[in-house]
Amino acid sequence: MRRYIILAVGKPKEPWQKQAILEYKKRLTAFAKLEIQAFPEGHGGAKKPDVHKTRTVESKSLLASLPEDSLVIALDETGKNLSSEAFAKHIEKEGETGRSITFLLGGSWGLSEGIRKRADLVLSFGKETLPHILARIVLLEQIYRAETILKGKLYHK
Repeated sequence: MRRYIILAVGKPKEPWQKQAILEYKKRLTAFAKLEIQAFPEGHGGAKKPDVHKTRTVESKSLLASLPEDSLVIALDETGKNLSSEAFAKHIEKEGETGRSITFLLGGSWGLSEGIRKRADLVLSFGKETLPHILARIVLLEQIYRAETILKGKLYHK
C-alpha cells in the first residue's frame, strides 16, 4: 500500500474546503495511507509581507519535515504538466520502490527556488494560479484518480 505525505502551507478556512479534503482522505483509505501536515503561512499576518522572507520561512518548515528516503514532488506553476494517466504511471513506478511519496505545497507566494531544486519532480496543474488550499484539493483528487487508474476502477473515464 502506497504512503502519501502532503506537507502544505496554510489551513482550510471554509467549510467546503474542509469537507472536500475529508472526502478525498476518506476515499483514499481504500488505496493508500495518507498523512497531511499543515504549516503556518510565513508572513506572520503582515499586511505587506516580504515575499522572499515569507517563502524562506515556509520553505524551512517544509524541508525540516521531509521524511528520509521519500520521493519529493513539489507543486509549482513552473513544473511539468502531466496527464492523469502519466501521473498515475509515475506514482506506480515510484510506489514499487517502497518509498513514501511526499508532496510539497507552498503558501500564497509559492515555493522557494531551494524547494524546487530539492524536489525529485516539480509538478504543475497548469499555467493558472490556484489558491493554495484549492491546489491541495486538486492534488488529493488527482492522487485518488491515479489510484483508481492503477486499480482499473471506473472513476477515471
